[in-house]
Amino acid sequence: MRNAERVTAEEVRLTQLELEQQLGGIFSLLTTSFLIPYLDRTLLVLQRTNELPKLPKDLIRPSIVAGVNALGRGQDREALTMFMGTIAQTIGPQALGQFINPLEAIKRLAAAQGIDVLNLVKTEEQMAGEKEEMEQKQQQATLLQQAGQFANSKLADSENMQAMAQPQQPPQPE
Repeated sequence: MRNAERVTAEEVRLTQLELEQQLGGIFSLLTTSFLIPYLDRTLLVLQRTNELPKLPKDLIRPSIVAGVNALGRGQDREALTMFMGTIAQTIGPQALGQFINPLEAIKRLAAAQGIDVLNLVKTEEQMAGEKEEMEQKQQQATLLQQAGQFANSKLADSENMQAMAQPQQPPQPE
């Protein structure tokens, strides 16, 4: 960073990015050398004490994301947010809703942040169920409102109701 009284956030971010790119290879090597054996040992201890179920090695393999790979995720996030911002600025915010799948965008942003979306982000089925439930509640509210309006109308007067309940007889000739 330049030696000045005021340094912009962009200058700090660029310096940080440059350092991460320069030291990323060393950090990745250290991560592989030290953290993977530590993780393997920790998993073994947890499995022996039955705090963690046995993990099939051919299906589940833990991986550590650091260094260059972590930088890649950060770049993915930056690219995605820049892309969506560009769409919103050039075509308009309504274009995001029209052309971008919001659920997929959320999943990709979470992945770029290293966040597991399982049970965090609603599935399409959950959202469809909630939408259907909301529509049913709106229909019930509309029916209740209509019933209330009918009860207050002239048709619902007690005299009219009694007259309607009695059978209509044709007038008798005299």
